[in-house]
Amino acid sequence: MSASDGENARLILTFFAKARHTYGGSKEDFKSQSLACGPTFSQLLTPQVAPALLNLESSQTLAPGIFQSVYTISPPFLKTEKLRRHASVTAFEALHSLEIIFDLIFNPPPDRLRPVRLAVFDMDSTLINEEVIDELARSIGITSAVSAITARAMNGEIEFEQSLRERLRLLKGVRADVWEELKKSVTIATGAKELIKYIRERGVITVVVSGGFAPMALWLKEQLGLDHAFANHLVTAPPSDAYPYPYLAGDLSPEHPIVTPEYKRQVLESTAKEHSVPLSETFVVGDGSNDLLMLGSAGLGIAWRAKERVQREAPQRLNGSTLSDLIFVLGGQEMRHG
Repeated sequence: MSASDGENARLILTFFAKARHTYGGSKEDFKSQSLACGPTFSQLLTPQVAPALLNLESSQTLAPGIFQSVYTISPPFLKTEKLRRHASVTAFEALHSLEIIFDLIFNPPPDRLRPVRLAVFDMDSTLINEEVIDELARSIGITSAVSAITARAMNGEIEFEQSLRERLRLLKGVRADVWEELKKSVTIATGAKELIKYIRERGVITVVVSGGFAPMALWLKEQLGLDHAFANHLVTAPPSDAYPYPYLAGDLSPEHPIVTPEYKRQVLESTAKEHSVPLSETFVVGDGSNDLLMLGSAGLGIAWRAKERVQREAPQRLNGSTLSDLIFVLGGQEMRHG
């Protein structure tokens, strides 16, 4: 992210205590930690770490274990993804058992809300708890074989399209009506409804783009009230001697695009262009290596409970038990009940 020397900017640091969901105390119990973190962290932001001119504007507790410091910032502007990987920052996080989200906003609004007009989400292990392809494998008793390929793909150890085709070949013969059973067993991630409700009430366009499958993505779109859904389409075959029922043929439909990492980024960019939204006002959440390109292209891209490689390479990362924590990153302080 870059800006001209004439622009003003605000750097917002949101500190998340790793124990925030297990701590039984009150908001006041975190006040001393909150007040200490802003000034203490400021001491780390030397010219060697952050070559910009920073001024601590405020520091406040948002909720138990979640607090925020706001800085005004002058050129030269820093790259937040580089700052969050700096050795002194990672040491600070480890010492205080924290994770920090760094968000640099140019020409910030006075209300301190993160400017967001388009939000794009991954589906599997992000908006839902499961990996749908692993659930398909479970239906015919080959979970281990498929899950092993899934894990390698999501951690970036094998090219995504290749891994998808390998897994689909193993799934040939799954009943074509399996989706109705999956809709009964798949669970929406904790806090997803609250997060989507919050951003939709702000008028944000919402999208799910998944390397999974269209029947589940369209179902999730209806469940959460999303605006758009993109996912892979599978070939269905008629009954045969081997399979006396309609079944999944083990291949992708040639009539639809394959949802690769590049396609996910394309969805972000084309949807933003269609709605005249600058990429600086986009928000992306995902967990797999196939999300890295769109995470890196967004105004704010956060890897949520991500695989190890993704946590290292994503612009920002956060772990927790409820997606509603992300409401605080966007400037909200209510509706966190997930």
